[in-house]
Amino acid sequence: MKLDSLRGRLAARRDEIRSLAIGVLAGGSSNERAISLISGRAVVKALQDAGYNAQLLSVAKDNLTLELETPSRAAKDQRLSTGGGKLATAGAEQGSTAIVTALRRMQVVVTTMHGTLGEDGVWQGLLELLGVPYVSAGVKGSALAMDKLTSKRLFAQLDIPTPEYWVYEPGASCRADVPASITELVAKPVAEGSSVGIAMVSNDDTGWTKIEGLAVEHGRMLVEKRIYGRELTAGVIGHSSEPVALPLVEIKPKEREFYDYTAKYTQGETGYECPADLAAILTERIQGHAETIFREFELGPYARVDCLLDDEGTPWFLEANTLPGFTPLSLLPQAAKAAGISFTELVELVMLIALERTEGQGGGR
Repeated sequence: MKLDSLRGRLAARRDEIRSLAIGVLAGGSSNERAISLISGRAVVKALQDAGYNAQLLSVAKDNLTLELETPSRAAKDQRLSTGGGKLATAGAEQGSTAIVTALRRMQVVVTTMHGTLGEDGVWQGLLELLGVPYVSAGVKGSALAMDKLTSKRLFAQLDIPTPEYWVYEPGASCRADVPASITELVAKPVAEGSSVGIAMVSNDDTGWTKIEGLAVEHGRMLVEKRIYGRELTAGVIGHSSEPVALPLVEIKPKEREFYDYTAKYTQGETGYECPADLAAILTERIQGHAETIFREFELGPYARVDCLLDDEGTPWFLEANTLPGFTPLSLLPQAAKAAGISFTELVELVMLIALERTEGQGGGR
């Protein structure tokens, strides 16, 4: 099995990797900054507890400097992961270091930079230029997956079901193109994550006014036919050419209309079932599509692919997430756990894959 092979290679190199200088990149300027910091701290703790030489690289909102990590900041942001209230993001502290200087000291970087200017290929390009192995899809895969419109077009080319859609440009409505028979829509920014800016609207004056307002704030919007069904996600790890699908997770929001930002990051708002209770043939079909997306988009070392399963048994694929969260509520670690992979081993495996990728390209230092 591919997973057994990965584990064997990890066992052979664990001591070597444990000696490397590991930076965990988090923070930045996106709307998902606070979640990114929580993910980063969780990864650092797991690695340090396992004897790795890991440190948090907390990127300031200017994306140019590293902030000084303080207990007060960590405590404020960590409130979210324990369900202790609304999201809190601490301000900049005194003391900073130029980001490029810090990155040059690292021998491998684990990226937990969620959202725009995080998982869209920008930081990945910088790390490529510096020759530092990094845990994330490459520049191309990151950019493709972050752009929901491009992703849907590629899904269609790959014969992967995806909801019917239209594109709303600021100042140029696509309303006339949407059939009146489609009464419910989903509007989402083309390039945001964590359900930021998503709205469920009706195909009427009120709904299109809402879409217009979202476009003012977020720019180009994707407008989809709304699909009702079970919310599922498929985690995948491995090299892009050798994907390993993890058990499916079914997402069950308790009070929210859908799996929105609050449902994702507030403890108790959502229930999860992993492995999802599906017929084996349907599970294999969804995992197969997820592996195809992973392979064709080149998303190694890990990604998460989301879909909706309608009442007729058709999985409608929505997007791929190249840097899904590593918080206590995150889905990829849940799927890995169901496959017998601990949180720490998950981080170890994706670091190994990142190192092997760089070595295969003749890179690294």
